[in-house]
Amino acid sequence: MVYDECQIKAIESLENTLVIAGAGSGKTSTIVGKVNYFIDNKIYEPEEILIISFTNETVNSLKKKVNYNLDIKTFHKLALDIISNKNKINIVSSNYLSFIINEYFNSFALDNKKANILYKRIINYIDISNLKVLIENFINIYKSNYNSINYLINLYKKSFFIDKIYYKFILDIYLIYQRDLESTLSLDLNDLIIKATQLISKRKKKTKYKFIIIDEFQDTSLIRFNLIDALLKENDAKFFVVGDDYQSIYRFSGCDLNLFVNFKKYYPNTKVIYLNHNYRNSSELIKITSDFIMKNKRQLKKNTICHKNIVKPIKLNFYVDKRTVVNKVLKHIQGHTLILGRNNRDKEQFNVMDSENMRFLTIHRSKGLEEDNVILLNLENSVVGFPSKIKNERIISKILNTEYLMYEEERRLFYVALTRAKNYVYLLVPKNNYSVFIKELIKDFKTELDFIDID
Repeated sequence: MVYDECQIKAIESLENTLVIAGAGSGKTSTIVGKVNYFIDNKIYEPEEILIISFTNETVNSLKKKVNYNLDIKTFHKLALDIISNKNKINIVSSNYLSFIINEYFNSFALDNKKANILYKRIINYIDISNLKVLIENFINIYKSNYNSINYLINLYKKSFFIDKIYYKFILDIYLIYQRDLESTLSLDLNDLIIKATQLISKRKKKTKYKFIIIDEFQDTSLIRFNLIDALLKENDAKFFVVGDDYQSIYRFSGCDLNLFVNFKKYYPNTKVIYLNHNYRNSSELIKITSDFIMKNKRQLKKNTICHKNIVKPIKLNFYVDKRTVVNKVLKHIQGHTLILGRNNRDKEQFNVMDSENMRFLTIHRSKGLEEDNVILLNLENSVVGFPSKIKNERIISKILNTEYLMYEEERRLFYVALTRAKNYVYLLVPKNNYSVFIKELIKDFKTELDFIDID
């Protein structure tokens, strides 16, 4: 494997290191190189190294690429292994909270007189399905970053009008959910991590890790951060943290980007290395996407070096009939194609069938992947378009400890979608109903875009 100068610097660093990566910068190969360097040079034994990544897919990918037998785990698998004993651990499914929320609105809220009044008042302001999504996201974020219910109670007490109604529902459901977990001696995925952290902190469980590598660190939450901190302190271990703040798109699951962008505040003696080379995208695509993402206030400035040029890699395809637009665009594309939607419903709307040369994914599921070309659906100006306009930001911003910025995470999601493409991105735009992101691209980069009239 040939590494560039930035990767070599990261691989050979013996200090606590934060690696700030960009799209297509070879962060996975850098992690693999790091492991090889340490073991080949007998700096650490395989059993002393732990690699943590965020999904089963990324863990399995790393296992295939790392040549040594060492622990590579998700946070949840790591926590489960720490707390497991002879007694079976009852872990509720990831959709159990959604079940509790549905039960609440189907029974309790309608049977309880006071809750029923609130219910009738709030449905005049928001679609009930959006309300359920808001509550589920809020509770997941809250449990990922707060250890007690006190702050949530405070939010309820200090809020007024429609916000008070929101917090009343959230507080009711939170309490029902927690009591249900306690009564059945069950843990959810957040509780799992909290329990593991307590065991490590109190020295009731021991690990052997002296070096911890964390992939996709931009997606960490406070409780995950606390588990890492406990593991580092246990054996006075060192760390190698890798992430890309431009691709932080899991806020709904509790991730806190501040932990990444302010990392040196928590660990001052950390060496920071940028992976500046991009081996996937054209310089023209990265120029546009980098300018676009930097309108967010919390993103880190990067000086990316690309190794190829493509004139006008972003093509705006204007259509009238969305039922036929995908097939019309596909006729003009050479190579493999990734069709991306903001939501799963986008596949149904456009009737896209997977084939050998194309496949549909949501943008969230596409992170870490790349393809010759990308088609991006649903760029219309609507509540469920892209960016999504579901109005839950004000409520959720109260527990994020950050200034609210319109479409901040949607902007990162758009960046992720565009940077999956090695060659061209085809944006499908309804002629008379552009999304605000499309309007912004036209305003800022008109001469750098390709405009195509499909119908």
